[in-house]
Amino acid sequence: MSYTVLARKYRPQKFSEVIGQEHVTRTLQNAIEQGRTAHGYIFSGHRGIGKTTVARILAAALNCRSKDHPVPEPCGICESCIEIRAGNAVDVIEIDAATNRGIDEIRELREAARYRPARDRFKIYILDEAHQITDAAFNVRLAAACSRSMRAAMAACTVAGTLTSATSALQT
Repeated sequence: MSYTVLARKYRPQKFSEVIGQEHVTRTLQNAIEQGRTAHGYIFSGHRGIGKTTVARILAAALNCRSKDHPVPEPCGICESCIEIRAGNAVDVIEIDAATNRGIDEIRELREAARYRPARDRFKIYILDEAHQITDAAFNVRLAAACSRSMRAAMAACTVAGTLTSATSALQT
């Protein structure tokens, strides 16, 4: 039996399991129910409040196969939900911006973003520690994820409130 860190072992898998972020989870669920999901999301706040967890749940909700459209609460039992939970979903790319912060790494991802999702509905990029990415690299990443098609989305998770250039771009 392999050891799993407690934070990962007990990580919420559905919006209803997230504690203390009801305003965020309800807003995301309403957007999914109304078919008004965006190309990009910025989750900002202190360490340990669930930014990356909520981004992963959002990815599961958008790609859940329990229905033929995105669902406000992922089922947790379909192939997409299981792969996203395990961290090996081919169309959900989680990037650690602390180590992949340069423009060259992001350009490689931009090239990959040109293609449609391999199996799921959406290709989703979760950019963790987004405050550590260079400005030029972030702009390249934003353009790649958000201008391609309705089949791509980006979630930037950051502890800093310094992503102001991205905020205005995401609102267009």
